[in-house]
Amino acid sequence: MVSLNNYFEFAENDYNFFKETYAAGMKRPALAAMGQSICERYLKHVINEYAFPEDEFEHMKKESTLHTHSLHKLIKYLKSDMGLEITDDERNAMQAIDGFYFTTRYPGEDSFIADETDIDDAWKAVETAREFTIEIIQKMENSNPAHVDKEAER
Repeated sequence: MVSLNNYFEFAENDYNFFKETYAAGMKRPALAAMGQSICERYLKHVINEYAFPEDEFEHMKKESTLHTHSLHKLIKYLKSDMGLEITDDERNAMQAIDGFYFTTRYPGEDSFIADETDIDDAWKAVETAREFTIEIIQKMENSNPAHVDKEAER
């Protein structure tokens, strides 16, 4: 049995399912919401592991951000609060599916059934979020050996 202990591992688990389903040509509407959820988890992993609030206000802001489903808010936190660089292409790919988590799961005024183009957008966003996250993990782990010490303090 696989141990799922952090956002990255949860994201990777769903990523593998999405990848296999997408590669098999099964572009079903449920993948739209799953795509946004996967992106959220990748971005939340970076925030959870590498944002170190210096005071109570910053801690509350981090915790609040970790509870959002908005990719826009997650990206804004990564850029504004953590000072990470997110290219326009990365931001645009992920924000193209922002809202899929809610609008493709339940009927309502703003809901819709995702089509193949939406699923393609979701796949692009997932790949983008995954590449971004892996790149950040590698940078942080290689440039910040103190991360291991801070992890031990938690």
